[in-house]
Amino acid sequence: MSSHKQLTAWLKSDASELVAAIVADIQRHVTTLHSSGDSFYGYAALPGDYCTQPNPASLVVAFNRESDLSPENTTDPYYRYSVDAWQHYVHDGFDNTNAQLESQLAKFKELHNRSDDGYHLDEYELAFVAKMNRAILDALLALRRNGTFANDTYLIIWVSDSEDEIMNESAKALNHEMVYQQYAAEFQ
Repeated sequence: MSSHKQLTAWLKSDASELVAAIVADIQRHVTTLHSSGDSFYGYAALPGDYCTQPNPASLVVAFNRESDLSPENTTDPYYRYSVDAWQHYVHDGFDNTNAQLESQLAKFKELHNRSDDGYHLDEYELAFVAKMNRAILDALLALRRNGTFANDTYLIIWVSDSEDEIMNESAKALNHEMVYQQYAAEFQ
């Protein structure tokens, strides 16, 4: 198989080991929060930025509690749904996920030779980012289905300072229609 065909086939394949690692790491984090009496209305996965970060193979999560919202902002969709306005970001505790992300990135780099030094991602790099985002979305869907997150918990994949399509896609796939409509009215 040619390297182009091999890369294309790999980019279309699932990343089941990555999905399993994300599920396990986030489930452990949420369980720890709940066991300490912590509750939250919103939870977000923030994938690494493959355009700007020197080590993008990492996952950060964020969560926000009702008590984190000031009284005048409790119903304001921007403060409720914009992860950039949230209080709690967690960078540690996702070692298995990050190891899988690093492995996926290494495999991609093994299969892909960048043709120029431009600042824009080429079609294969965009496909790689989409594959990583798909894995995160699959993991969050699995966590929603297995009851890790309550039905009314707002979930999203968030890319700060961006209009990345994964934000809208994940908001729609992971939340009730009413929550999605409130989100979309503010961020579409």
